[in-house]
Amino acid sequence: PASYLYQQNDDPAVMLENAEWQGHEQKLLSKALDGLDERSLDIVSSRWLAEEKATLHQLAERHQVSAERIRQLEQNAMKKLRAAVVFEA
Repeated sequence: PASYLYQQNDDPAVMLENAEWQGHEQKLLSKALDGLDERSLDIVSSRWLAEEKATLHQLAERHQVSAERIRQLEQNAMKKLRAAVVFEA
């Protein structure tokens, strides 16, 4: 019964490893975001990282392009981010 109370997450070594891995992932993402052009960074930040997420139409108006073009730019930026994170990992 006492073994039911213990969880692997309670182990300080596991907690430290998780914290270090999270820091590593944040560095990878930050470096990958630095590799994006200004417009792509704004789109990804506004759609994924902002507290209040922007819509495609809001970003289209801001960048004076169509919502479809924003979607394409977002998709390309996400591919670049994935490739950069996978390459560095």
